[in-house]
Amino acid sequence: MTSAVDHAKAAMIAEHMELPEKGILPEQQQHSNGDLQLINTIGEIRRIPIPSSDPNDPLNYSKWRKLGILVCCCWFSIFSLVLVGGLGPILGVFIGLYAPTGRTVQEVVNLTTYPSLVMAFGSFLILPLSMMFGRRPIFLGCCVLLLGSTLGAGASNSYNTHMACRILQGVATGATESVLPLIITDMSFVDERGLWFGVYWGSQNLINTIFGISASYLVAATSWRYFYWVLAIFAAGGLVTGFFLLAETRYTRSPASMDGQVVFTDEWGVTHFLTDAEARARLGDVHQPDDQEYREKTYLQHLNPVSGTAPNALKLGLGANVKMLQACSSPGVIYAILASSIALGVGIAMSLVYASILTTSFHWSEKSIGLVNVGIFPASLAAMFYAGYCGDKMNIWLAKRRNGVHLPEDTLVQLILPFFVGAIGIIIFAVTANAPESHSSWGIIMGWTLYEFAFIVVLITTTHFGSEAFPKNPGPALVVVIGVKNIVSFGASFGIVPMVHAFNYLIAFMILFGIYVGIFLLGIPVYFFNPKWRAYMAREK
Repeated sequence: MTSAVDHAKAAMIAEHMELPEKGILPEQQQHSNGDLQLINTIGEIRRIPIPSSDPNDPLNYSKWRKLGILVCCCWFSIFSLVLVGGLGPILGVFIGLYAPTGRTVQEVVNLTTYPSLVMAFGSFLILPLSMMFGRRPIFLGCCVLLLGSTLGAGASNSYNTHMACRILQGVATGATESVLPLIITDMSFVDERGLWFGVYWGSQNLINTIFGISASYLVAATSWRYFYWVLAIFAAGGLVTGFFLLAETRYTRSPASMDGQVVFTDEWGVTHFLTDAEARARLGDVHQPDDQEYREKTYLQHLNPVSGTAPNALKLGLGANVKMLQACSSPGVIYAILASSIALGVGIAMSLVYASILTTSFHWSEKSIGLVNVGIFPASLAAMFYAGYCGDKMNIWLAKRRNGVHLPEDTLVQLILPFFVGAIGIIIFAVTANAPESHSSWGIIMGWTLYEFAFIVVLITTTHFGSEAFPKNPGPALVVVIGVKNIVSFGASFGIVPMVHAFNYLIAFMILFGIYVGIFLLGIPVYFFNPKWRAYMAREK
């Protein structure tokens, strides 16, 4: 059974409950400032959104159908992210391949940094399209694009062709940070999402670790093309599985009454609790839907790849981008972007250089490079335990001290431990890389492992906080935090190779270390002043 804050953890995917402020009469209620009533007077959790009586409502799908949809989402996210971020252990192979053609090391490194950058733009394009035309056709389109670009990369005979295919892979992978979380939100209740998203995010790290270890052995035994051929098989499997198992989850659900309030779920999956006056102002006259008989779609009807266009589709799509821009006005959202960006950027920077360090300084064979990732498996489990179970307990404890009220800023407390662990990891990695004659290769492994623990916790925690920190539109805030981090982190990862050449490993990573520390220390003023900003925005609203 998931705990109360498991339900709140779902906020990092697009769920935010707007509850009336304590002590205000229903007729005089003000708009929520983002504080959440996690625990009611008898310790129960409301199960929301409220499903309709329509069997085609995704909330009414059977457990098996929901499980099939979750498998499709996890499958695509796992193997698309392996394609985008899996070149680190085999980067030396591409340096040897393209250096004789006049390509610099930085240009070869761009094969892994550019797709990560493009993922952000892909997510900003894919999400509005999924709201306009449905989740299923956009998901299947991303599957086709991923498969085609992977086959193209494997068959490429020039750097430019290879890079073009890598860029297309990045665009397709943008679905992992946009439409896939929205699909899971569509079909799940709040009290289930802690489990659903735990599986979604956790499976990515665990399976990626396995491929990170095996990729170098695969390429050493065959060729670099087999990296793409094998993943093309998995991409094709994801396309077939998605066609037969992933049903459309876009559904317009009528407002419903609950405990004297109107419960309304918007197009972002955000559930709002409104008074009658607020509901009339926002939705017009609200009528409870009449009881009627619904005809359940057949399995063949669910296979239709076309879902139809949403009403006011163009306005909906353009409005999505406007709301995402508005989210950038929140100090909390900006901080979440910066913290997750530097965490990702430093991690990518490490992944770009550890292969060179281990082969040249510690004389590892190229096929053994993937073993540097062996520590990520336990680190991922530890990170999920800390960010999930321990984070839940921490938030519940803090909420109980306020009569059950959870402040979004409470989540920032969870960043203290990963901040120190990540800082230690950077130092160990940099010192070992700079003086290999005085240290063991275990320094690289331990530094990388410690940092990956910190990165996973920071990723989960900042997205959770970012979605809560902007109570007006938490759904767009979530997408901004997830997507923009890939753009901002590009600067840190792109600059690591030139910095190493200009200075050395120690100075290069200490520059990143200084930025890392500076950004995380900004969390202190955000913790104290962001509640004042939220209160101000609530009054303005």
